[in-house]
Amino acid sequence: MLVGFGRLFTECLLRAAPELRIIEAGVGKEEMLRRLGEKRPDVVTIDVSAMNGQALDIVRAVAVAAPEVKVIAFGIDPTQETILQWIEAGANGYLPRDASLAELKSTLHHVAAGKMPATPEMAFALFARLAELARAKRRTNVLETLILTPRELDVLRLIAAGLPNHQIATRLSLSFHTVKNHVQNIFKKIDVTRRTEAVERARRQGWLDA
Repeated sequence: MLVGFGRLFTECLLRAAPELRIIEAGVGKEEMLRRLGEKRPDVVTIDVSAMNGQALDIVRAVAVAAPEVKVIAFGIDPTQETILQWIEAGANGYLPRDASLAELKSTLHHVAAGKMPATPEMAFALFARLAELARAKRRTNVLETLILTPRELDVLRLIAAGLPNHQIATRLSLSFHTVKNHVQNIFKKIDVTRRTEAVERARRQGWLDA
């Protein structure tokens, strides 16, 4: 396994885990990204205290520049709020400052294998955050439907059912021209040009089930 790491623990880690190849990187976003491009390690550990306040930005930059590279944030305050902040930035694992060499080695192997060690408390916090995001998405979808009138939503659902305008007019007891105007208004409001696009957007946003 190829590991990008600062100078801290390097010699001890090499003795404890000879299967690891350590790449020492300099401090700073530019140097980290440059070495990533050269070496493409499996895992990068970022020592939060050694990054001059750039650590979160570096995690985000690594996630964009090399999404296949796993990132471990080392030396963070192990509180739920702080850990979630790093995970949302793109970290795949974390270690507190007082972590042992054995914990570091174990975390490196777990993260490289696509696993993130987590205490039951941390797992609960992650699920709670996911539930919060899901609720927010549902609220957003509901609010977005408010850009369409109830009648426009009726028309959109019938479009999704495959009905042409004249059949929609019959079903809703409207004139053909009224239905045509509703369809044009729907297209304009949700920024589409075709019926298939309108249906795809409605399904993606959950409007057809609202």
